[in-house]
Amino acid sequence: MILENKNTLTEKDVTLKNDESEDIQETQSKRILSIDRFRGFCVFCMLIFQFLKNFDNLGILSRLADHSLENGIVILPGMTLADIIAPAFIFAIGLTFTLSFTKWQKLYGTKLAIIHYLERALSIIGVGTFLDLCNKMLANFSSDYVLNAFDITILVLSIIAIIGLILRIISSFTKNKLFKIIANQIFYITLTLMGILNIIITSIDYANIVNGNTFRYSYWVTLQGIGFAILIAFPFVKSKSWVKFLGASVITILFTIYHQTGNNKQLLDEIIHGGVVGGFGWGTMLIFDMFIADLFFKKKENALVASALFTTLGVFLVQWLGDIWMGSCSPTFILVGVGLSGLIFLIFTLFDNIYHSKFDPLAWWGKNPIIMFLVEFFVLGLYGELLYDSLIANASVFSALVQGLLAIVLLTLFAYALSKKKKSISL
Repeated sequence: MILENKNTLTEKDVTLKNDESEDIQETQSKRILSIDRFRGFCVFCMLIFQFLKNFDNLGILSRLADHSLENGIVILPGMTLADIIAPAFIFAIGLTFTLSFTKWQKLYGTKLAIIHYLERALSIIGVGTFLDLCNKMLANFSSDYVLNAFDITILVLSIIAIIGLILRIISSFTKNKLFKIIANQIFYITLTLMGILNIIITSIDYANIVNGNTFRYSYWVTLQGIGFAILIAFPFVKSKSWVKFLGASVITILFTIYHQTGNNKQLLDEIIHGGVVGGFGWGTMLIFDMFIADLFFKKKENALVASALFTTLGVFLVQWLGDIWMGSCSPTFILVGVGLSGLIFLIFTLFDNIYHSKFDPLAWWGKNPIIMFLVEFFVLGLYGELLYDSLIANASVFSALVQGLLAIVLLTLFAYALSKKKKSISL
């Protein structure tokens, strides 16, 4: 991650050469606010709704982030309202993936662009691994939980990554290029290694599930799923639209065959988002998203038609392939996730030429998704863990609303401060 200052920024990437970032979310040199707003909407929902879920007495607000069919807001067979947020965030990545890579390729060459994006995807998994470790340590702080060998390995690597981050911040105040490169490499290589180890350990978890073993390392949540999806979709980043569609279709068919065979659906459901195997489903979702993005930048109407067809096909196939189930990343979930995300984004595009105001909270949130993730985890996560018994568990409706509103205001002010100063922190 790096703190940067630019005049026009939309999505940030950190170069291995000199930490300079460029504006990569452009179409004919015009910034697309709907992408920032859409991404901000996704991040806001993922973070704030998750916080409000802690309060059981807020009625529909408590149910917004609930993925269970018993307590969540069911919108389609097997699918709750909360289930659409992760696919929507993946869709936001798909919108700028090709543009971003192409910009990097032109600036620094194909080799460095490939290294950067593979490293970036693995680093996202690495950050998720670090957050999982923190969550385990917080949740078991007062218990007799003993760190296993993998926990200790990740703890050591996390300390090295934090040292690398500190060195990167220090390097931003110097002109020593060698120092900057060394700081970059310490940070990125460590996170990349954590990402690789996470993939391996989650694959072992799935093998244990298949073989009936009960032991789990349990290091797989949202960020890991996002990073792995990027790895799966990366080979198609420069492909023509029809190649993306054909490639995603083939992977989806193969995944569908596996998903529908025997009790594989139940096995995949044992790990959040289906783990590494389910990650192929999320990856093919991202490739389809990139396909719709290609259509969008050529002609919005075609993107609208494609999104509607994906949604309709997914719902239609429920009768043969089963519910639209996020837990195992079911084939119907892949199709509906792509389609609904596209339709929601296209609604945001309607405001591009309508709403022009300096007061644009969703755009502020959308410019710094990674840092908002981290701030929410360390601030609201720590708040929830340490003060649950005293302020959350038995909170009145008024107290719960005040806490939720305060969280929204403070996080929005933080996002605004970064936006106003034209600063971004990202991988």
